[in-house]
Amino acid sequence: MKDNARPLITAHTGSGQAPANTWSSFLEACDARADVAEVDIRVTKKQEPILMHDHSPLLEQYGVDELNQLPLRAQLGDIYVEHELVKLEELLQEAIRRQIKLNLDIKNGEAVNPTLKLVKAARAEHLIYVTGCTEGIEVEASGMALLLNAPMSMIIKDGTRHDQIDGFCQQAQQEGYAGVNLHEAMVTPAFVDIAHAHNLFVSVYTVNEPQRMKELIEMKVDSITTMKPELLHRMKGGQAR
Repeated sequence: MKDNARPLITAHTGSGQAPANTWSSFLEACDARADVAEVDIRVTKKQEPILMHDHSPLLEQYGVDELNQLPLRAQLGDIYVEHELVKLEELLQEAIRRQIKLNLDIKNGEAVNPTLKLVKAARAEHLIYVTGCTEGIEVEASGMALLLNAPMSMIIKDGTRHDQIDGFCQQAQQEGYAGVNLHEAMVTPAFVDIAHAHNLFVSVYTVNEPQRMKELIEMKVDSITTMKPELLHRMKGGQAR
């Protein structure tokens, strides 16, 4: 592995010009040479995983093929006048073809098992990080990297409580998580060191300022989610387009 392989560059959905959770946005992440493309996942009435951030009552009433028909699709939001809903099934096939990893930010418990089943059916486990909701998993998820989200209460302003960090990392390790997903404000060198001592992958979100990128690179975090993937390339010493 090259010295600059870490941190992985995770392009937050919508980090380019296109609206979040669209095919165009995913392709922009690919063009930016991101290592990982982050997307949000919900399910339809038919338990079909799709890319969408906000809940809509229409998801409880229709399947994706119905939802993708105008004028119904436009009721999901202004962006859907022009853009179709993206099926996770189709995105997985394109990710396999391009060999780009995906960070699946699962938005609620209802979407967890349909999403993991689809990943397994596509044999895409090696490309997947799972963040967001990871509760109620009934699917054998070996090969996927499940990341435990640290609660926002772990943003510690008055000094670092190593016992709290260690307890959280122990929980992640004991529950079979591959890593932890941390808001950038809670990340300290001690947090990263303790997580790595537990053999946990450290993913950090969402970082757009160059100085903070530099600090996190020096801390040796494993992945940084950003709205500015090309800037992060430059901070790592690569040549962004």
